[in-house]
Amino acid sequence: MIRHLRAPLAAALLCAAVTMPAWADGNEDNLACYEEFKEGGDERLAIYYCSRAIESGDLADADLITALLNRGVAHKMSGNLKMAVIDYTSALKLSPDDALILANRANAYRELGELDKALSDIDRSLSLAPERAASYYVRGAIYEAQGQGAKAAQDFAKAYELDPENTDYKSKAGAQ
Repeated sequence: MIRHLRAPLAAALLCAAVTMPAWADGNEDNLACYEEFKEGGDERLAIYYCSRAIESGDLADADLITALLNRGVAHKMSGNLKMAVIDYTSALKLSPDDALILANRANAYRELGELDKALSDIDRSLSLAPERAASYYVRGAIYEAQGQGAKAAQDFAKAYELDPENTDYKSKAGAQ
């Protein structure tokens, strides 16, 4: 009797194994993380997928940097600024001259009130990529938080000059 049960059980297990979906690899999870940033995305899901991608060990350095950056952005969007800084710092260990990551970390430091660290990062970001309007905007916000209105106004004006279509830059620059 036991012999007769083994064959159907083995067949059932084989069918179940064949029809079960395969686990996603790190690259698929990295893509799923990015997809969560689209309009209406969920930063908690982005963090989940980015974390799976990072922990998979499947990612090339460039993709790992992207996953860390994206998870940092998701942490920042969810209000967890300290985790955002940790992810940006990890990404910078792999790509120390990345102006975007430096600017993102500067902005997170600014929101944490760590203005000296924020200014150091954003100045370095601007030295690497002086054409990035967003970096001037972040530095303007840092100067504004430090009570340096004239320097803030200069940077807001520069951000607007580089990207006149951006309504935030236009507003901060006082443009009509």
